[in-house]
Amino acid sequence: MTDEKFSLEHFEQLCYSRQHEAAARELIRLLLIIDRHYGKLSGQFVLSVSPAISATDLEAHVLTRITSAITTLFSDPGFQISPTGFDQLINFQRWLSSLFAASAFVNADHILRALNLYGGEDGRFEVAPTELVKFCVLYSSESQLPLDVELLWQQNRNLTVALCMALLSPRFLGTPAAHSKREALLAWLPERLDSLDSLDQLPVAIIHDVYMHCSYADLPQRHRIKRSICRLVERKLANNGIDSLPITTPRPAAGKPKMLVVLEWFSGGHSIYRTHSRTLEAARQHFDLHAVGYASNVDDLGRAVFDAFTELSAPNDLLACVRQVRELAAELQPQVLYMPSVGMFPLTLFVANLRLAPLQVAALGHPATTGSRHIDCISVEEDFVGDPACFDEQLLLLPSDGQPYRPSAIPIELSLPERTDTDEVAIAIAATTMKLNPRFLQACQQIAQLTQRHYGKRVRFHFLIGQAQGLLYPQLQRLIRRYLPNARIYPHQPYQDYLGAFSRCDLFLSPFPFGNTNGIIDALTVGLPGVCKTGAEVFEHIDEGMLRRAGLPDWLITDSIDDYITAAARLAGDFTERQALYDYLADGNALQRLFAGRAEVFGERLLERLSG
Repeated sequence: MTDEKFSLEHFEQLCYSRQHEAAARELIRLLLIIDRHYGKLSGQFVLSVSPAISATDLEAHVLTRITSAITTLFSDPGFQISPTGFDQLINFQRWLSSLFAASAFVNADHILRALNLYGGEDGRFEVAPTELVKFCVLYSSESQLPLDVELLWQQNRNLTVALCMALLSPRFLGTPAAHSKREALLAWLPERLDSLDSLDQLPVAIIHDVYMHCSYADLPQRHRIKRSICRLVERKLANNGIDSLPITTPRPAAGKPKMLVVLEWFSGGHSIYRTHSRTLEAARQHFDLHAVGYASNVDDLGRAVFDAFTELSAPNDLLACVRQVRELAAELQPQVLYMPSVGMFPLTLFVANLRLAPLQVAALGHPATTGSRHIDCISVEEDFVGDPACFDEQLLLLPSDGQPYRPSAIPIELSLPERTDTDEVAIAIAATTMKLNPRFLQACQQIAQLTQRHYGKRVRFHFLIGQAQGLLYPQLQRLIRRYLPNARIYPHQPYQDYLGAFSRCDLFLSPFPFGNTNGIIDALTVGLPGVCKTGAEVFEHIDEGMLRRAGLPDWLITDSIDDYITAAARLAGDFTERQALYDYLADGNALQRLFAGRAEVFGERLLERLSG
């Protein structure tokens, strides 16, 4: 469907000549291209451009033309969306929203107001029942129009849950409008999901995004929705004849017990390989390790960690992949099923809701509870645990040095700059798009003000944002500059360039509530101290554990936003203290502590658990 070039002129012609069905097909094709290229229009997108349009203005020009054509299509009363069309569009609704969010429109409210039964200027808002499908496709996390989800639920449950899942699925929900919607929906939706009979009532292609991205919210009950999703996944598996295996697998009389490892990403350049490969290698002393995963996501370095690796033979067919994992487990009869991460792909979400081994363990490639009743344990270092009650599972506790990391497999050459006391302090924030939120950005704003007021130094923030590309980049720029007008926002860049930009800063801040792991490793690699905010959830507490392992002072680890602001301003404003920390980090020993440890403990603890 995406092999052919997408022609903007052809799409415009279809929209403006009211060829609704053909225009809708082209729109879905465009959204699929954007989805497959992580928000970029890619080389498959072609158009004719006036010579008067400069390279600087080209992106805005293109977005204006696309969103104007979409506006014409959806504003036409004769354009109606079929049930099949809705099922396709809702899975890509986040990219439709992103097209408008990246443009001067910001959202599609101008179209929705045209559907208002009370008129476009009336403060009341209501659409005809026949326009509810259009409303759900166009209403976005950036919309300023009121959304009465309870009323919508009473009118049409399936449309309501589909819209809610679409609103919760994007990688970037950092604006006040988007963040507040996520908080409200995560509180409201789980109970409604529990009343559904089938997963098929939801947009299945984005369920894993909702499952994973809920962790980036502020709501204390943010993970409640995981249990609701897992219940529906279990029912979906049962309805398709994919059942759990008997759990009476005996340990082998001779030889090592088997461990089946289900992988999402495990290539040499990926963070999961950096954080989990050494413990898995060491576990081969006690287990025969068999891994299964997507061929394109596990390179030779990743495969070498295991005794055997099985490629998923039908990577584009989710249930076929789940069946293959189940059949492999039935053949191997593993004592342990282990998943370094759960939720980045639908596969692990589905496998996590089956019983395929006597002991089923997940790790913190995505640091949060799984919500699955079939995952027995979470493998986690003891100094990373804030409150054990945040987990539905039992904890397989490792010592603080029980999961040593591996340095990046990407070769780098760095020439670190000389650190001097200047009037302007550069503060680095290394984070993915998911980690930005209003409370954090407000704290950054206050840090700049406090540093200027108490220490007489200007602050400039440097945002080194993973996934800041395509449609997401202009949205990030608009959001961050709302709070920090002089901030520099870097697009997604190669690792060497990213580290170079990082090294030219004076200190770093970990975002909150969802902190950093690899970002802290990168900061220590370039010799920078930083500040974190700790908390009850493991994704808050990891930062504290890592800074303590590195031997950094306690005052850099804060318990409240006020303390975070004070500590960050102190680190930015007091060069003498900062210089002492530069000197401490210069020999690299603090960084090396993260790479040193007892990788063998993981396998030993699993054996103890099996012997239990």
